[in-house]
Amino acid sequence: MSLISLVGAGKDFGIRTLFSDLELHVGPRERLGLIGPNGAGKSTLLRVLAGREPLDRGERRCSPRLNVVLLDQAPELDPSRTVLEEVFAAGGERLELLREHEQLSLALAADPGSEILLARLGACNQRMDSCNAWALERDCREVLERLGIGGGAGLLGRRVGELSGGNRRRVALAAALVAQPEVLLLDEPTNHLDAEGVEWLQGWLDRFSGALVLVTHDRYLLDRVTRRIVAVERGEARPYEGNYATYLERRAEEEASEQASAAKFRGALRRELAWLRQGPKARSTKQKARLQRIEAMRELPPRQVKGQLSLASTARRLGKRAISAEGLAVAAPEAETAGGESAEWGAGSPMASRLLLQDFSYDFSPEDRIGIIGPNGVGKSSLLDVIAGRRAPCAGRLELGATVKLAYFDQHSDVLLADRAQRKVIDVVLEAASRVAVDGVELSASQLLERFLFPPAQQHQPVARLSGGERRRLHLCRLLIEAPNVLLLDEPTNDLDVHTLGVLEEFLDDFRGCVLVVSHDRWFLDRTVDRLFCFRDGRLERFEGNYSAHLERQQAEATRRAAVLAAAPAAVAAKGSPAAAPAAAERRRSFRENRELAAIERDLPEWEEQRRALEEELASGTAQAYERLETLTRELASLSERIGAAEERWLELSERPG
Repeated sequence: MSLISLVGAGKDFGIRTLFSDLELHVGPRERLGLIGPNGAGKSTLLRVLAGREPLDRGERRCSPRLNVVLLDQAPELDPSRTVLEEVFAAGGERLELLREHEQLSLALAADPGSEILLARLGACNQRMDSCNAWALERDCREVLERLGIGGGAGLLGRRVGELSGGNRRRVALAAALVAQPEVLLLDEPTNHLDAEGVEWLQGWLDRFSGALVLVTHDRYLLDRVTRRIVAVERGEARPYEGNYATYLERRAEEEASEQASAAKFRGALRRELAWLRQGPKARSTKQKARLQRIEAMRELPPRQVKGQLSLASTARRLGKRAISAEGLAVAAPEAETAGGESAEWGAGSPMASRLLLQDFSYDFSPEDRIGIIGPNGVGKSSLLDVIAGRRAPCAGRLELGATVKLAYFDQHSDVLLADRAQRKVIDVVLEAASRVAVDGVELSASQLLERFLFPPAQQHQPVARLSGGERRRLHLCRLLIEAPNVLLLDEPTNDLDVHTLGVLEEFLDDFRGCVLVVSHDRWFLDRTVDRLFCFRDGRLERFEGNYSAHLERQQAEATRRAAVLAAAPAAVAAKGSPAAAPAAAERRRSFRENRELAAIERDLPEWEEQRRALEEELASGTAQAYERLETLTRELASLSERIGAAEERWLELSERPG
C-alpha cells in the first residue's frame, strides 16, 4: 500500500528535463533518501510529493486526507507569531484535540448535568491519551531546546520575523517534527544545526513512526536513517534498495559495468570498420545487413557517462609561515542576533562586552588541516571573520605570511551573488580571471565552468536561475580561480550535493596550502582534517585527530566519569579504612575542602531526587499552564546545572588525599 504515488511523472525546467517517466511510491514507514547533483531536481521532486508543485506529465496519487508536511529550504512562517506559538500551531491533530477539550470543558461547566457533553468529553480524553496530546507544549519546548533555540537561547518569546535566517530554519524544522505527520519531507534539515543537534535529530528520525523522504548532504545521517535511495540525475530517477553505503557499492558496480560495455562497444565498432575498409567485396549485396548494423552503431553511441566535477589544485606557493596568532581575543559585535548569527561588522565597529574567544595563540603552518568545532553561537564564524580581515580582534595580534593568498568560502554565498543575480554565470567568473592554469594546463573561464558542471548553455543564464547549491558551487569556482594557498571554509557542506562534497574532499587531499574548516558535518571533518580546535568556555582546546577520534575520546571520558560516580559510595565508605592511605605525596584536602566535599555528598542525592520529581511532573502533563511549564523548565535547567557543577567539584576534591 502506497501513501503517495507518482505515475509516469515528468517535470521540465526550461529546456532541461529534471525527470521523466518516473514511477515512485512512498509507503508506510518509508525511509527514502533523494540524492543527485545540485539543480537535478531533488527539491522540486519533494515539492511534487507534497502537492505544492504541479507535474508537467503523469499524475500524483494520494488520499486527500493524508497529512503531509514539507520542510522547504525557504520555509513560510508567520512573522507575527512568537517562536513557541509558531511551533505549537503545528500540533495538528493534537492541537485540535486540545482546543476541542477546552471547548467541551467550558460547555460542561455551563451545563454540568449534560450526559451528551460528558460522553463527548470522555471520548475526547481517550483520543488525547492515545496520541499524547497533553504533552504537546512540553514536546514543543523539548524539540526547540534540542535544536538550539529553546529556553537557554532566550528565543521562545521572540517574534519569528525578528529571527535570523538560520534560526527561522530551525523553528520550521521544530514545527515539522512536532506536527508528527503521516509523511515527513525534509529538505536539508541539518543546515544550521550543530553536531549535538544533528545527533539528536538522527535519533528522532529513527523513532519516527511515519514515512520519511529526505534530501541531505549529511552522509552519516543519510547512511544511518535511509533504507532506500533514489538518484535524481540526467533527467532520470533511479531507485536503489539499501542505505547510502549500499548505494555507493551499487553505483561503483554500475560504473564499472558501463565502462566495460563502452570498451566492448568501441572494440566491436573498430572490428566492423576494419572489415568495411577491406575492399569492394565488403560492399556486396549479401552484406547489406552488416552495413546497416555499422551505420546504426555509428548513430547510436552507448549511454554517455555523466559529467564529472573536477577541482584540480590551482594553489600558488606558500612560504614557511601561513598565519600567526598571539593572545588573540574575539568579541561578539553589538549587532549580533540571538542564536549566534551576526550581521556584517567592519573593523571600526564597536564591540559588545561578551567575549567569544580569549588568549588564543597558535602558528598555522602550510600543511595544517584544522577543524574548528563547537555549538552554535560560540564564535567559530567570528574567528574566521577575524582571520579573513572582516573583523578586528579586540585584543592580541594576528599576522598573515608574506606569500599568503587567502580565500574565504563563507555561509553567505547567496548574499555575495545577490547583486549579480541578473548577470550571466560566466561573467561572475570572468570578474576574477579570464584564464587560469590548472595542473600545468591553461583553461578559459568557460572551460573551468565546465569542470564545475556548468555546461555552455547554462553559463549564459542569469545567476538568479541557479539553485542554492549551484550558486554555492559557482561561488567556490570563483574563489578557486584566484589560486589561493590558504582556505577558510565556513560550513562548506551546506547546500552542496554529496557528489560535489566527495570531489571537494579529494581536492583538499591534494591542496598545497593551509585549510581551516568550520563544520558540523561529521563525514566531511573525518575526511579532511587531522587536528581539531574545540570551543570551550571562551577558549580553544586542541585535539590531535579527526572528529570520530574526538567523539571516541568524549565517550571514553563519559564512561570513566560514570564509573567514578558509581564508585563514589564505596570510596566514601573506605575513607576511614587504614588501607585507604594516600599512595602519593600530593596536596591534601584542606579542612574547608573536606567540609565542602561532605556537603556535596549530602546534597547530591537530595538534588537528584528533586530533579526526578521535576522530570516526572513535566512528563505527566498535569502542568498545562504556560507559566507553570516555563517555571518548571527553568527550575529543571538550573538544578541540572547545579548538579553538573557539584559532580565536577566532587571529582576534583575526591581525587585528593583527605
